Amino acid sequence: MTAVGSYSRYHNNTNRVLSYLASNTSRANRFYNTSVGSGRDKVYGLFFCRLDVKDAACKKCVSLARDAIGVRCPGKKESTVWYYDQCVVHYSDKSFLGTMRDAPMIPMWNRQNSHDIWNVTNNMDAFTKVLLDTMWKATINATDGRIDRKFATKEARFVGNLSNLNTLYTLVECTPDISLKDCRRCLQMVIGNTSELCNVKAGCTLMCPNCNMRYDIYPFYGDDANSKAPLFALIKEKPQKATRKQKAILISTITAAVLALIIFFGVLFYVCRRKSKKELAGFNDIEVESLKFDLSTIRTATNSFSDDRKLGEGGFGEVFRGMLDNGEEVAVKRLSKFSRQGISEFKTELLLVAELQHRNLVKLLGYSLATEETLLVYEYLPNSSLDRFLTDPKKSASLDWKTRFKIISGIARGLLYLHEDSRLKIIHRDLKASNVLLDEDMNPKISDFGMARLFKADETQRNTSRIAGTFGYMAPEYVIAGHYSAKSDVYSFGILVLEIVSGQLNNFFRLNGNEESLLDRAWKLWDEGSAMKLVDSRMGDDISLEEAEKCIHIGLLCIQEDASRRPRMATIVAAFNGDSVILPRPTAPHFFAAGAYSEIDDYSGIDLSASAFTATSSTTEMDPR
Repeated sequence: MTAVGSYSRYHNNTNRVLSYLASNTSRANRFYNTSVGSGRDKVYGLFFCRLDVKDAACKKCVSLARDAIGVRCPGKKESTVWYYDQCVVHYSDKSFLGTMRDAPMIPMWNRQNSHDIWNVTNNMDAFTKVLLDTMWKATINATDGRIDRKFATKEARFVGNLSNLNTLYTLVECTPDISLKDCRRCLQMVIGNTSELCNVKAGCTLMCPNCNMRYDIYPFYGDDANSKAPLFALIKEKPQKATRKQKAILISTITAAVLALIIFFGVLFYVCRRKSKKELAGFNDIEVESLKFDLSTIRTATNSFSDDRKLGEGGFGEVFRGMLDNGEEVAVKRLSKFSRQGISEFKTELLLVAELQHRNLVKLLGYSLATEETLLVYEYLPNSSLDRFLTDPKKSASLDWKTRFKIISGIARGLLYLHEDSRLKIIHRDLKASNVLLDEDMNPKISDFGMARLFKADETQRNTSRIAGTFGYMAPEYVIAGHYSAKSDVYSFGILVLEIVSGQLNNFFRLNGNEESLLDRAWKLWDEGSAMKLVDSRMGDDISLEEAEKCIHIGLLCIQEDASRRPRMATIVAAFNGDSVILPRPTAPHFFAAGAYSEIDDYSGIDLSASAFTATSSTTEMDPR
């Protein structure tokens, strides 16, 4: 579709809406919505500033967001711009006030890892539990109806490995137009994605159109960023000395509340236990009984999941190396109690992988589902995952071109099997370097099917309100609008190709305004006719220039913003096999805007790697009028 002309009625109405928003930032409630025009030319807009930021910061934030929309989203029917988590500006041709939208979900991180700050290297599950529990308590405070604003902060103390006491600061908020129920649902969705999207960082912000959450290692909220007093404490009445009668009432109330909580949790335990048993009963009906392992067998194989057998961990939990009684080595995926992957995802992975048989897909050997453990048993692959080679300079230098091309071609064949060649049509949805495992001969095997989806033969696309995956590998239409398809996997494959060729991982955000991301550099070099400068120089001269250039060409075709322009995996595999395939010239890929972090006054001092000063969401191009 072609963007509308700059002098159209809709374009003019959009500019008027944005102007109205920028001129109404002095309102005390930090929220303002308006509309301009009628019929097809009507534009709806709103801004929302975080409730604890200063008036001047709110005004500046909305003004900068308005300017960014004009530069980043020209001719778009609908756009959303965040300036960090201080404000959000949104306009659309559809009325959206009061409608909860939890996608897209945009992350920003503190550069430091949580285990470096909290000293919890060997106790990440405990830290994750404290974090999630604290944010959930803040969510309850923000949505219990006692205050007229959907905003709360909460602090927690955590003891690290060195017995040092750390303070965790959290904040949650929703826009005022949605209901308390929708606010809680939105924040629940955000909190549920924290483990995956926050990437074990010491501080993180997750931003949605209608709700935000943030945690960090210092008190970042309130009029004074150095104040340790939570903002919600400021609305409490001044305490008065209690009378004897009041004390008696208070004791009675507390006693009744404790009894009520005991009854509540007793009922909750009973309901959850029944639900769990019901889920397990349904699970036992699936026809994979021959793959079932006794828990005792896996415990023996992994030496009771000892640390010296641990191969790594991710958002799902840990992976351990094991040895069965017959001498076969296995990799055991142990689902964490705080994992983003629940019973349904576990079922998905088991059912799909048990059905799929291909040399470039990891082989499932069995599973165990006991009350205290949820486990998947896979073939053991001695060379671990692809990201280990790309992030380790010594290992990356050992990857010659022949090996890299074999890995790229193998991943392509595995995806083709998932999309078109197996009797099932599978969309992986989380293809990334850490989910590509390497056997003893460096053959790649795609793994981790917990987020995979089974499509019907004639089905091409689905929509979701729960964005799950890894930023940097997720296609723009998935991040922005929740649309996913086989072309979403193609996008992820394109990122992988560029990573393998260059020897460096892709960064979703640029580290600062002066550095280029991998996608920036790849496109710039291609557009200048110097694509071979992207190739990892550590490989030396022993490289096929024709294959390398073809890989870069295909990588850029895969990451085009328009999904329909991306090639099918069948075309890609044919090109790698040397067939006569005419590859079109790629168009510029989709980029998230970046800018100078210091422009927001109230954020001075914080150090975020996510310097995407403007994270924009542009969902649809204008229809010609």
